Order: sequence, then C-alpha cells, then structure tokens
Amino acid sequence: MTKTATAHERPILTVDVALLALIDQRLHVALAPRAAAPFKGQLALPGGYVRVDADADTDQTARRVLREKLGFEPAHLEQACTESGPARDPRGWSASVVYLALHAADALQPLADDGRITLHDIEALPALAFDHNRLIALAAQRLRAKSAYTSIVAHLLHDEFTIPQVQAAFEAVTGHRMNAANFRRKILETGALRETRIVPAAYRPAQAYRLAEPLTDFGQNLAR
Repeated sequence: MTKTATAHERPILTVDVALLALIDQRLHVALAPRAAAPFKGQLALPGGYVRVDADADTDQTARRVLREKLGFEPAHLEQACTESGPARDPRGWSASVVYLALHAADALQPLADDGRITLHDIEALPALAFDHNRLIALAAQRLRAKSAYTSIVAHLLHDEFTIPQVQAAFEAVTGHRMNAANFRRKILETGALRETRIVPAAYRPAQAYRLAEPLTDFGQNLAR
C-alpha cells in the first residue's frame, strides 16, 4: 500500500511492569532476560504487547503479562507513566505504558529460585534493555512521592503488619526518618489501618493491623 496523508504506521504499544519489593530495607526490582531480539539475553522488565483481542485496557495487559510470564498477581498494581518516541525501540516508534507493582519480598523468592526473575537493587542496576533503567527510576519516583501521602508502602509488607514494620518501610522508601510516637499517632489518625490481633514481637506483644482500604489518601504529607 502506498502511503498517503491519511495512512499512518501503527506504533508499537507495550506494557512494562516495574515489580518492586523491599529487601534489607532497600528497593529491589524484578528483572528477567529477554527471550528474543532485540536485546536478546539482556535483562529487562516483564512486559508485552497490548493484545486488542484479549485486553479490555492496559490494566488487563499488565495483569496478563505478570500472570503469563511469572504466574504472579501482585498485592498492588497501578499505572505509573507512559514513555514514547521513535528512539526507544530499534523496531520503530513505540509507546510503553509503565506499571508499578508492589509485593512482599519473600513471596517473590520462589520466582527467583526457579529462575523466572532475578531481584536487583534499583540503585545498582546494570544496563538494561530498551530504556528500562529510566522506566524503573520513574516508577520508583512515583512510589516515593505517593508514600508520603497514601498508604501505598503497606503493600510492600504482608497483609498483616505492625506499625514499626510499616514505619520501617515508609522510611526506607521515602528516606525520611520519623519519631516512632509521632509516626504512630499520624498514621492512626488517617484511618488507613484496621486492628487485627495481638502478635509476638521482640520485647512485648504488639498490635497487628491490615489496610482498611486498598489505598487510603492521608489528606496530608505524613513526613511533615
């Protein structure tokens, strides 16, 4: 077909997922070697094409990619950003809808043990395929920003957690240290947590909590 003013090439449209977890209080990302060209064998984020016959939207694409490639459903998944342009992919003009996924680290370990992923500190990444180093930085930036005013960091923990555990996750992600009593008071005032049971702790039994809602907006910056 001869190109005309009304004929346009279709861009490459993909979804890439930055699946993050806390290991030793440092953010790590799940990567896997690419099975095909371009960048065959090079580490990359889990990703795939949007399938118009199977996906109602890119949220479904992201969940399908994680299910098909990793057999995994994250505790939290949200759209982080979109990156596009002619130089991202040697195959042509492309757009990637980037998703941020969060989960407790020990649940990812079986995926690492059987070779489906490797977990890498986001501050010490090798050169990745495409522009995936940048995509990870953008996803982490979104997580850090939202952690100050929402309950998102709790998705890096198990469903049930103590306030010291969520404070440690908050501080690891945001880099902001807080007085323990102030943090406890502020986060309980948000209504984001619901009491569950008393659990053993290092010095004395502690109250455990779970999220009251999948995501709560605090209405304030918790770090201030």
